Amino acid sequence: MKLAAAALCLVSVVALAKPATAQNWPDRPIHLYVSQGAGGGQDSIARYLADKVSASLGQPIVIENRPGAGGIIGTQAAARATPDGYNFAITSSATMASNPHLVKNLPYDPLNDFVPVALLSKPGFLISANPNRSFRTLAEMIATEKKSPGNLTVAIDGNRNASGLTAGFLNKTAGINIRLVPYSSPAQGLQDTISGNVDLFISPPGVHLSHIAAGKLRPIAVSGVTREVSLPDVPMIGETLPGFRILGWLMVSAPKGTPTEPIARMNAAFDRVLKDKAVIEWMLNFGSPANPGAGTDEELRAFVRDEIALWGKMIADIGLEAQ
Repeated sequence: MKLAAAALCLVSVVALAKPATAQNWPDRPIHLYVSQGAGGGQDSIARYLADKVSASLGQPIVIENRPGAGGIIGTQAAARATPDGYNFAITSSATMASNPHLVKNLPYDPLNDFVPVALLSKPGFLISANPNRSFRTLAEMIATEKKSPGNLTVAIDGNRNASGLTAGFLNKTAGINIRLVPYSSPAQGLQDTISGNVDLFISPPGVHLSHIAAGKLRPIAVSGVTREVSLPDVPMIGETLPGFRILGWLMVSAPKGTPTEPIARMNAAFDRVLKDKAVIEWMLNFGSPANPGAGTDEELRAFVRDEIALWGKMIADIGLEAQ
């Protein structure tokens, strides 16, 4: 009887301890892995939002920059981090949706090694032209290229990176042959477009905005499913080429096995931050509009699955194989 009573007492203590642990979360700093070096666009967004969420949760959020190998190094590190509610990661369309189709033996599984927590932003990619070029619309650009196939050039960050995949899919969908010019530094590709050494430049919208305002670039079209809020007069590629859709999204994810309570509270904290007027304005000016909310678990899981399928089809259509 004494043993039974002691066992019952122990069960009661454990049962009481679980809610107390959840209630006390977070009681130490949270780590957020970013698979990009400090100062990049993804890093800047992560740091800005982390500061806001940190204030909401009452604990610092430490940015862990792990750049390299197309985001693989940082994403793998996050997948292997202790799933205790104190490790999260910024994941993206590149690390979660395109890498599975481009990289053989990818050392993480986007669906099975991570739990989605909050969708931060899902802008399209923007195509801009040197303002001295004769075309002003996507249809005019396509017509110009078809008159002299292979004459137009586009600055990209690599054939297998986001801008290269966007350009390759545009060529395939429109039946054209714009020449892809890869740059190890997107900033150099941008400058060469402004100077006229290449005709076109593709990247996330935020990189273009100040140069568009200064008249150094002419926006042509965006690859997303809606027009960019900061560029409402610039049409989507899909308005000319129906069905064309490429998003450059950012999401907060957690290693598989992370307790549900920290995930739920992080989701709620990001949801509040993404709806804050000051955050919405900052994200808009940065060129990566805030998602209207963090999203539910069901919505986020479906979104990731759909994106993996869409990027897979696009990469297959272009004719690229995993390496």
